[in-house]
Amino acid sequence: MKRILHLLIIVALCALAVVVFLKVFDSTRDTTPRPQADESFVIDGQEATCSTLFGQPCDYTIQSEYNRWGDGLESFVNSSPLGSYATDIGFVASAKLSLQACGVARTAGQTVLEFEELAQTDHPEATRTQLFPFWNRTRQSLCPE
Repeated sequence: MKRILHLLIIVALCALAVVVFLKVFDSTRDTTPRPQADESFVIDGQEATCSTLFGQPCDYTIQSEYNRWGDGLESFVNSSPLGSYATDIGFVASAKLSLQACGVARTAGQTVLEFEELAQTDHPEATRTQLFPFWNRTRQSLCPE
């Protein structure tokens, strides 16, 4: 009986040690995203960062996409057949939709449906037909990986 009691005490102490270790290990991990560089690219003849192009600070995701694909953004938006909706909303909004399409397309398991949902946050009036050229052309030209 004493042996069983000693064994239970040892098992309990080991379990407690594991719990303490996991708590300490989990609390030392930094869950905040690393700060990102605010890359600058020439757009319309002027240096533009993500925040200067869009007129507000960029969230982590759009900043990542801008840093990665921003160098080809101007030529892509100006030369790709993105449809009349792109003309209606202008360069800046078209550029943001293109970067969002890149981000969604590069995320495993995400499809045009997730892109449409994201795009309709800023453009609730946009239809699937209006958004599809951004999804399709972006994946072919701006971020074809």
